[in-house]
Amino acid sequence: MTDINNKQEEKFDFDITPDSCMKLNIAPANIKLYYLALLTYEQYHQYIPNKIEENYKKLDQKYLSKLPFDYNEKVKKVREGIKVNQAFLTKVASLYVDKFRAVNVTNEQFQKYQTTEQAFINKLFLQLLTREWTEEGKEEREKCLTPIIQELKKYYDYENKDLMQKGVNILSIGFRFGRILYELAKLGYTVEGNERNYQFVLITNYLFNYSKKNGECICPRIRSFCSSFTEESVTKKHYFPDVDISNDLQNVKKDGIKITKRFFEEEYQDKKDMFEAVITAFSTDEAKNIIEFTEKVNNVLKKGGVWINIGKLNNIFSNYGGFDLTWEEWKHVILKSGFEIVREETPVLPYCKIEGQSSPHTLGTIFFTAKKI
Repeated sequence: MTDINNKQEEKFDFDITPDSCMKLNIAPANIKLYYLALLTYEQYHQYIPNKIEENYKKLDQKYLSKLPFDYNEKVKKVREGIKVNQAFLTKVASLYVDKFRAVNVTNEQFQKYQTTEQAFINKLFLQLLTREWTEEGKEEREKCLTPIIQELKKYYDYENKDLMQKGVNILSIGFRFGRILYELAKLGYTVEGNERNYQFVLITNYLFNYSKKNGECICPRIRSFCSSFTEESVTKKHYFPDVDISNDLQNVKKDGIKITKRFFEEEYQDKKDMFEAVITAFSTDEAKNIIEFTEKVNNVLKKGGVWINIGKLNNIFSNYGGFDLTWEEWKHVILKSGFEIVREETPVLPYCKIEGQSSPHTLGTIFFTAKKI
């Protein structure tokens, strides 16, 4: 297990402090709420084994006798899985306790925030970690990342030493837990990652600066036995990261990976001609205004630069003032915003597919490359 009691100097500076938050007009209290939710994960999620235990206790003994397991053992395994998750989340949160100690958070704020945040951790957070950083997630992960890297290589070949020495600057919007940053930096690209969701940033900071290969462990499926073929698929421990991040990136300069932490449209409002390529992998669904988003991508690209996208077409803000466009409609916007589309496919891809579960986890996606003209 990773020891963070002796804090080493962080090679990759994610700049997570109260002062940096205020400079970005982000309330430091929000960051404290994030890590407090991590620290109270186990306490909050006791309702899961408690509910399982309660439901089995209601069963008549004649029905219990027909089950191939002792329900007490099942409840015990669920509690153990929750403890495993808490151990990892506590290590992450401990990086920020001292930095944000003076930041005040009321109990009312915490209770109001807790339910939403814990649902996020359970439904998406842990499963995305598995997708990005475990051996089990490799097949699904590569179906997304390999086409992106192959497409990028066509325009900016990482095997061309002269080109790479000059520097190829890539912006990854919505980097989640940072696997795409790792893969691109390892190939020699200079990478800037934009992620507006601090929950992801807190974890990524820990992974890049403190983790060791397979030194962390989570039980990402512990929430529910629903649609599962086996108990093992629910209680299984997953070890991560599946690579030695520190060793693999030892030749990457400190500024070889940069991080920005606001909505893309806000962070890059007045920035132009900065990058050879922009990559969006399952992240355009978080654009508040996909038309403005498309314009801003064009602005930050250098002339002749490419935008490589793979992901969903829906918009998570469509119920909050945002809107959805069909691909036909969005394609029209892209062309009107100074691009030509040089590649267009509609692959069906797995996304957070759960091993040992019968429920389908596939998405219809759009994979395109647009070149700035």
